[in-house]
Amino acid sequence: MSLSQAAAVGAAAPSSSARSATGSLAAETLAESVERVVVSPVFRTGPWDAQRMAQQRTVHQAHILLVSESDVCRSVLAAAALRQLLAEAGLAEAVVVDTCGTRPYNLGEEPEPNALVAAEALGLLQPHSAAASSSGGSGGSEAQQAGGSPPQPHRARLFTAAEDMVGADLVLVMDKYTAGDVMREVSSFDLVNRSQPLTYKVRRLGEFCDWAPPQPPPGAGAAAAAAAAAAAPPPEYGSEGDELDIEDPLYGNVGGDDEARAVLRTARAILRCCQGLVAFLSHLRDQQSQLHQAQLSAGSGGEVGAAQDPAAAAMTTLGPALRAHLTDMAPAAWLAPPMLSPRVDREQLPDF
Repeated sequence: MSLSQAAAVGAAAPSSSARSATGSLAAETLAESVERVVVSPVFRTGPWDAQRMAQQRTVHQAHILLVSESDVCRSVLAAAALRQLLAEAGLAEAVVVDTCGTRPYNLGEEPEPNALVAAEALGLLQPHSAAASSSGGSGGSEAQQAGGSPPQPHRARLFTAAEDMVGADLVLVMDKYTAGDVMREVSSFDLVNRSQPLTYKVRRLGEFCDWAPPQPPPGAGAAAAAAAAAAAPPPEYGSEGDELDIEDPLYGNVGGDDEARAVLRTARAILRCCQGLVAFLSHLRDQQSQLHQAQLSAGSGGEVGAAQDPAAAAMTTLGPALRAHLTDMAPAAWLAPPMLSPRVDREQLPDF
Protein backbone atom coordinates (compact mmCIF):
# COMPACT_ATOMS: atom_id res chain seq x y z
CA MET A 1 0.00 0.00 0.00
CA SER A 2 1.43 3.38 -0.96
CA LEU A 3 1.81 6.25 1.47
CA SER A 4 -1.04 8.16 -0.16
CA GLN A 5 -3.41 5.16 0.06
CA ALA A 6 -2.61 4.62 3.75
CA ALA A 7 -3.29 8.27 4.47
CA ALA A 8 -6.65 8.02 2.72
CA VAL A 9 -7.64 4.94 4.76
CA GLY A 10 -6.56 6.60 7.99
CA ALA A 11 -8.64 9.65 7.21
CA ALA A 12 -11.73 7.54 6.45
CA ALA A 13 -11.50 5.32 9.60
CA PRO A 14 -13.21 6.81 12.72
CA SER A 15 -11.19 7.32 15.85
CA SER A 16 -11.78 5.20 19.00
CA SER A 17 -13.55 8.10 20.71
CA ALA A 18 -15.84 8.53 17.72
CA ARG A 19 -16.67 4.80 17.72
CA SER A 20 -17.46 4.95 21.44
CA ALA A 21 -19.78 7.91 20.97
CA THR A 22 -21.56 6.19 18.10
CA GLY A 23 -22.04 2.97 20.10
CA SER A 24 -23.41 4.86 23.08
CA LEU A 25 -25.88 6.70 20.86
CA ALA A 26 -27.00 3.42 19.29
CA ALA A 27 -27.55 1.86 22.72
CA GLU A 28 -29.61 4.83 23.90
CA THR A 29 -31.68 4.72 20.72
CA LEU A 30 -32.30 0.98 21.19
CA ALA A 31 -33.31 1.50 24.83
CA GLU A 32 -35.79 4.20 23.84
CA SER A 33 -37.24 1.94 21.15
CA VAL A 34 -37.69 -0.91 23.62
CA GLU A 35 -39.40 1.39 26.12
CA ARG A 36 -41.88 2.41 23.45
CA VAL A 37 -42.70 -1.20 22.59
CA VAL A 38 -42.69 -2.94 25.98
CA VAL A 39 -45.66 -2.20 28.24
CA SER A 40 -44.72 -1.62 31.85
CA PRO A 41 -46.74 -3.89 34.19
CA VAL A 42 -49.58 -2.11 35.96
CA PHE A 43 -51.40 -3.79 38.84
CA ARG A 44 -55.11 -3.05 38.71
CA THR A 45 -58.11 -4.17 40.69
CA GLY A 46 -59.99 -7.27 39.58
CA PRO A 47 -62.84 -7.02 37.06
CA TRP A 48 -65.38 -8.17 39.64
CA ASP A 49 -67.32 -6.16 42.20
CA ALA A 50 -64.95 -6.48 45.16
CA GLN A 51 -67.31 -4.78 47.60
CA ARG A 52 -70.15 -7.12 46.74
CA MET A 53 -67.82 -10.12 47.00
CA ALA A 54 -66.86 -9.09 50.53
CA GLN A 55 -70.51 -8.58 51.48
CA GLN A 56 -71.58 -11.94 50.09
CA ARG A 57 -69.21 -13.81 52.39
CA THR A 58 -71.14 -12.51 55.40
CA VAL A 59 -74.66 -13.29 54.15
CA HIS A 60 -76.61 -15.99 55.99
CA GLN A 61 -78.97 -16.73 53.10
CA ALA A 62 -78.00 -18.88 50.14
CA HIS A 63 -78.23 -17.05 46.80
CA ILE A 64 -79.02 -19.16 43.73
CA LEU A 65 -78.87 -17.69 40.22
CA LEU A 66 -80.70 -19.49 37.40
CA VAL A 67 -79.29 -18.74 33.95
CA SER A 68 -80.80 -19.47 30.54
CA GLU A 69 -80.21 -17.97 27.13
CA SER A 70 -82.87 -15.25 27.10
CA ASP A 71 -84.38 -15.34 30.62
CA VAL A 72 -87.93 -15.70 29.36
CA CYS A 73 -88.58 -19.45 29.50
CA ARG A 74 -86.35 -22.03 31.20
CA SER A 75 -84.92 -19.79 33.92
CA VAL A 76 -88.40 -18.45 34.63
CA LEU A 77 -89.86 -21.94 34.96
CA ALA A 78 -86.96 -23.01 37.17
CA ALA A 79 -87.44 -20.00 39.44
CA ALA A 80 -91.16 -20.70 39.77
CA ALA A 81 -90.58 -24.37 40.58
CA LEU A 82 -87.70 -23.68 42.96
CA ARG A 83 -89.52 -20.99 44.92
CA GLN A 84 -92.56 -23.18 45.44
CA LEU A 85 -90.51 -26.22 46.47
CA LEU A 86 -88.41 -24.12 48.85
CA ALA A 87 -91.57 -22.80 50.48
CA GLU A 88 -92.91 -26.33 50.90
CA ALA A 89 -89.60 -27.42 52.47
CA GLY A 90 -89.54 -24.47 54.87
CA LEU A 91 -86.52 -22.91 53.15
CA ALA A 92 -88.13 -19.88 51.51
CA GLU A 93 -86.51 -17.42 53.91
CA ALA A 94 -83.12 -19.15 53.74
CA VAL A 95 -82.66 -19.02 49.96
CA VAL A 96 -82.77 -16.10 47.52
CA VAL A 97 -83.60 -17.03 43.91
CA ASP A 98 -82.69 -14.85 40.94
CA THR A 99 -82.65 -15.27 37.15
CA CYS A 100 -80.89 -13.82 34.13
CA GLY A 101 -79.97 -14.59 30.51
CA THR A 102 -76.66 -14.72 28.68
CA ARG A 103 -77.92 -13.21 25.41
CA PRO A 104 -79.62 -9.80 24.93
CA TYR A 105 -82.45 -11.19 22.81
CA ASN A 106 -85.39 -10.36 25.09
CA LEU A 107 -84.16 -7.77 27.56
CA GLY A 108 -86.97 -6.23 29.59
CA GLU A 109 -89.57 -8.65 28.25
CA GLU A 110 -92.04 -10.72 30.24
CA PRO A 111 -92.01 -14.54 30.26
CA GLU A 112 -93.07 -16.47 27.19
CA PRO A 113 -96.83 -17.10 27.22
CA ASN A 114 -96.29 -20.85 26.88
CA ALA A 115 -94.01 -20.77 29.94
CA LEU A 116 -96.81 -19.25 31.99
CA VAL A 117 -99.25 -21.85 30.66
CA ALA A 118 -96.84 -24.66 31.56
CA ALA A 119 -96.28 -23.25 35.05
CA GLU A 120 -100.01 -23.10 35.65
CA ALA A 121 -100.49 -26.62 34.29
CA LEU A 122 -97.94 -27.97 36.78
CA GLY A 123 -99.46 -26.01 39.66
CA LEU A 124 -96.44 -23.76 40.10
CA LEU A 125 -96.51 -20.25 41.46
CA GLN A 126 -96.71 -17.60 38.81
CA PRO A 127 -93.16 -16.70 37.71
CA HIS A 128 -91.76 -13.39 38.86
CA SER A 129 -88.41 -11.67 39.22
CA ALA A 130 -86.09 -11.76 42.23
CA ALA A 131 -83.73 -9.23 40.67
CA ALA A 132 -84.75 -6.59 43.19
CA SER A 133 -83.17 -8.54 46.04
CA SER A 134 -80.21 -6.87 47.63
CA SER A 135 -76.69 -8.18 47.28
CA GLY A 136 -76.51 -8.97 50.96
CA GLY A 137 -79.69 -11.04 50.92
CA SER A 138 -81.40 -9.00 53.64
CA GLY A 139 -84.65 -7.51 52.50
CA GLY A 140 -84.57 -9.66 49.36
CA SER A 141 -87.53 -10.87 47.37
CA GLU A 142 -87.87 -14.12 49.32
CA ALA A 143 -88.11 -12.26 52.61
CA GLN A 144 -90.61 -9.88 51.06
CA GLN A 145 -92.73 -12.80 49.88
CA ALA A 146 -92.68 -14.27 53.38
CA GLY A 147 -93.90 -10.93 54.67
CA GLY A 148 -96.79 -10.89 52.23
CA SER A 149 -95.54 -8.26 49.77
CA PRO A 150 -96.74 -8.83 46.19
CA PRO A 151 -94.07 -10.28 43.87
CA GLN A 152 -92.64 -8.07 41.16
CA PRO A 153 -93.41 -8.95 37.53
CA HIS A 154 -90.59 -10.74 35.77
CA ARG A 155 -88.48 -8.78 33.30
CA ALA A 156 -85.65 -10.48 31.45
CA ARG A 157 -82.22 -9.15 32.33
CA LEU A 158 -78.69 -9.81 31.09
CA PHE A 159 -76.03 -11.78 32.96
CA THR A 160 -73.34 -9.45 34.34
CA ALA A 161 -70.29 -11.46 35.34
CA ALA A 162 -68.70 -8.76 37.51
CA GLU A 163 -71.77 -8.62 39.77
CA ASP A 164 -73.64 -11.89 39.35
CA MET A 165 -70.69 -14.21 39.92
CA VAL A 166 -69.74 -12.63 43.23
CA GLY A 167 -73.33 -12.05 44.35
CA ALA A 168 -74.48 -15.66 43.85
CA ASP A 169 -73.40 -18.75 45.74
CA LEU A 170 -74.58 -21.19 43.08
CA VAL A 171 -74.96 -20.35 39.37
CA LEU A 172 -77.15 -22.93 37.65
CA VAL A 173 -77.10 -22.95 33.86
CA MET A 174 -79.49 -24.90 31.67
CA ASP A 175 -77.13 -26.44 29.12
CA LYS A 176 -73.60 -26.37 27.71
CA TYR A 177 -74.40 -23.35 25.56
CA THR A 178 -75.28 -21.13 28.50
CA ALA A 179 -72.45 -22.68 30.50
CA GLY A 180 -70.06 -21.70 27.72
CA ASP A 181 -71.37 -18.14 27.71
CA VAL A 182 -70.86 -17.85 31.46
CA MET A 183 -67.49 -19.59 31.55
CA ARG A 184 -66.12 -17.46 28.73
CA GLU A 185 -66.43 -14.38 30.93
CA VAL A 186 -65.75 -15.89 34.33
CA SER A 187 -62.69 -18.01 33.51
CA SER A 188 -60.59 -14.86 33.15
CA PHE A 189 -61.47 -13.95 36.75
CA ASP A 190 -59.83 -17.13 38.01
CA LEU A 191 -56.67 -16.34 36.05
CA VAL A 192 -56.44 -12.98 37.81
CA ASN A 193 -57.31 -14.26 41.28
CA ARG A 194 -56.40 -17.91 41.73
CA SER A 195 -56.86 -17.81 45.51
CA GLN A 196 -60.62 -17.21 45.23
CA PRO A 197 -61.89 -19.07 42.14
CA LEU A 198 -65.40 -18.37 40.91
CA THR A 199 -65.88 -20.95 38.16
CA TYR A 200 -66.62 -23.68 40.72
CA LYS A 201 -69.97 -21.98 41.31
CA VAL A 202 -71.14 -22.76 37.76
CA ARG A 203 -73.15 -25.98 37.56
CA ARG A 204 -75.91 -27.36 35.39
CA LEU A 205 -79.35 -27.63 36.93
CA GLY A 206 -79.59 -31.14 35.49
CA GLU A 207 -76.86 -32.31 37.86
CA PHE A 208 -79.40 -32.25 40.69
CA CYS A 209 -82.00 -34.39 38.94
CA ASP A 210 -83.22 -37.12 41.34
CA TRP A 211 -80.53 -36.21 43.88
CA ALA A 212 -80.87 -37.96 47.23
CA PRO A 213 -78.43 -38.64 50.09
CA PRO A 214 -77.40 -42.27 50.58
CA GLN A 215 -79.44 -44.18 53.10
CA PRO A 216 -77.73 -46.03 55.99
CA PRO A 217 -78.13 -49.82 56.21
CA PRO A 218 -81.26 -51.05 57.99
CA GLY A 219 -80.79 -51.13 61.74
CA ALA A 220 -77.84 -48.75 61.69
CA GLY A 221 -77.52 -46.43 64.65
CA ALA A 222 -77.68 -42.65 64.72
CA ALA A 223 -73.91 -42.36 64.32
CA ALA A 224 -73.95 -44.50 61.18
CA ALA A 225 -76.86 -42.50 59.78
CA ALA A 226 -75.02 -39.23 60.41
CA ALA A 227 -71.86 -40.62 58.81
CA ALA A 228 -73.79 -41.76 55.74
CA ALA A 229 -75.44 -38.36 55.41
CA ALA A 230 -72.11 -36.57 55.71
CA ALA A 231 -70.60 -38.83 53.05
CA ALA A 232 -73.31 -38.05 50.49
CA PRO A 233 -71.51 -37.54 47.19
CA PRO A 234 -72.13 -34.08 45.76
CA PRO A 235 -73.26 -33.78 42.14
CA GLU A 236 -70.31 -33.54 39.80
CA TYR A 237 -70.19 -31.47 36.67
CA GLY A 238 -70.71 -33.48 33.49
CA SER A 239 -71.11 -36.78 35.31
CA GLU A 240 -73.98 -37.88 33.09
CA GLY A 241 -72.96 -36.34 29.78
CA ASP A 242 -75.57 -34.67 27.60
CA GLU A 243 -78.44 -35.97 29.72
CA LEU A 244 -77.72 -33.11 32.12
CA ASP A 245 -78.65 -30.50 29.54
CA ILE A 246 -82.12 -28.94 29.67
CA GLU A 247 -82.65 -28.01 26.05
CA ASP A 248 -84.34 -24.82 24.92
CA PRO A 249 -87.93 -25.72 23.96
CA LEU A 250 -88.27 -22.54 21.91
CA TYR A 251 -85.36 -23.42 19.63
CA GLY A 252 -86.68 -24.53 16.25
CA ASN A 253 -90.29 -23.84 17.21
CA VAL A 254 -92.40 -20.97 15.92
CA GLY A 255 -95.40 -21.27 18.19
CA GLY A 256 -98.46 -23.42 18.00
CA ASP A 257 -99.24 -26.70 19.72
CA ASP A 258 -95.80 -28.21 19.09
CA GLU A 259 -94.08 -25.40 20.97
CA ALA A 260 -96.59 -25.57 23.82
CA ARG A 261 -95.95 -29.30 24.23
CA ALA A 262 -92.18 -28.77 24.08
CA VAL A 263 -92.33 -26.11 26.80
CA LEU A 264 -94.47 -28.36 28.99
CA ARG A 265 -92.00 -31.24 28.62
CA THR A 266 -89.16 -28.91 29.58
CA ALA A 267 -91.14 -27.63 32.56
CA ARG A 268 -91.59 -31.19 33.83
CA ALA A 269 -87.85 -31.85 33.51
CA ILE A 270 -87.04 -28.60 35.32
CA LEU A 271 -89.46 -29.44 38.13
CA ARG A 272 -87.78 -32.81 38.60
CA CYS A 273 -84.34 -31.18 38.75
CA CYS A 274 -85.54 -28.56 41.22
CA GLN A 275 -86.92 -31.30 43.46
CA GLY A 276 -83.43 -32.80 43.61
CA LEU A 277 -81.92 -29.37 44.26
CA VAL A 278 -84.25 -28.73 47.19
CA ALA A 279 -83.45 -32.19 48.54
CA PHE A 280 -79.76 -31.23 48.34
CA LEU A 281 -80.38 -27.95 50.18
CA SER A 282 -82.54 -29.67 52.79
CA HIS A 283 -79.72 -32.14 53.33
CA LEU A 284 -77.30 -29.27 53.96
CA ARG A 285 -79.75 -27.75 56.42
CA ASP A 286 -80.10 -31.05 58.26
CA GLN A 287 -76.32 -31.40 58.42
CA GLN A 288 -76.04 -27.94 59.94
CA SER A 289 -78.79 -28.75 62.44
CA GLN A 290 -76.97 -31.92 63.50
CA LEU A 291 -73.72 -29.99 63.82
CA HIS A 292 -75.30 -27.37 66.07
CA GLN A 293 -76.99 -30.09 68.12
CA ALA A 294 -73.64 -31.80 68.64
CA GLN A 295 -72.04 -28.50 69.66
CA LEU A 296 -74.80 -27.84 72.18
CA SER A 297 -74.47 -31.35 73.58
CA ALA A 298 -70.73 -30.83 73.99
CA GLY A 299 -71.34 -27.55 75.79
CA SER A 300 -69.82 -25.38 73.05
CA GLY A 301 -72.98 -23.44 72.31
CA GLY A 302 -72.63 -20.45 74.57
CA GLU A 303 -74.97 -18.07 72.76
CA VAL A 304 -78.62 -17.68 73.53
CA GLY A 305 -81.67 -17.36 71.35
CA ALA A 306 -81.51 -18.84 67.88
CA ALA A 307 -78.11 -20.40 68.59
CA GLN A 308 -79.78 -22.66 71.17
CA ASP A 309 -82.22 -23.96 68.55
CA PRO A 310 -80.37 -26.23 66.09
CA ALA A 311 -83.09 -25.94 63.45
CA ALA A 312 -83.09 -22.13 63.61
CA ALA A 313 -79.30 -22.02 63.62
CA ALA A 314 -79.20 -24.22 60.52
CA MET A 315 -81.44 -21.76 58.70
CA THR A 316 -79.05 -18.89 59.44
CA THR A 317 -75.99 -20.83 58.25
CA LEU A 318 -77.30 -22.31 55.01
CA GLY A 319 -75.51 -19.72 52.89
CA PRO A 320 -72.06 -20.32 54.43
CA ALA A 321 -72.67 -24.09 54.34
CA LEU A 322 -73.50 -24.00 50.63
CA ARG A 323 -70.46 -21.85 49.87
CA ALA A 324 -68.18 -24.19 51.78
CA HIS A 325 -69.68 -27.28 50.17
CA LEU A 326 -69.28 -25.96 46.63
CA THR A 327 -65.69 -24.98 47.32
CA ASP A 328 -64.93 -28.59 48.28
CA MET A 329 -66.60 -30.04 45.19
CA ALA A 330 -64.64 -31.22 42.19
CA PRO A 331 -63.81 -28.27 39.93
CA ALA A 332 -65.93 -27.82 36.86
CA ALA A 333 -64.20 -29.10 33.76
CA TRP A 334 -63.46 -26.55 31.09
CA LEU A 335 -66.23 -26.67 28.55
CA ALA A 336 -65.36 -27.38 24.95
CA PRO A 337 -67.78 -26.15 22.27
CA PRO A 338 -70.77 -28.54 22.16
CA MET A 339 -70.04 -29.66 18.60
CA LEU A 340 -66.49 -30.64 19.66
CA SER A 341 -67.46 -32.42 22.87
CA PRO A 342 -67.05 -36.20 22.45
CA ARG A 343 -70.05 -38.20 23.56
CA VAL A 344 -67.91 -41.20 24.53
CA ASP A 345 -64.58 -41.62 26.26
CA ARG A 346 -62.36 -42.83 23.46
CA GLU A 347 -59.74 -44.18 25.90
CA GLN A 348 -62.31 -46.57 27.35
CA LEU A 349 -63.15 -48.13 23.98
CA PRO A 350 -61.80 -51.69 23.56
CA ASP A 351 -59.18 -52.44 20.93
CA PHE A 352 -60.36 -54.66 18.09
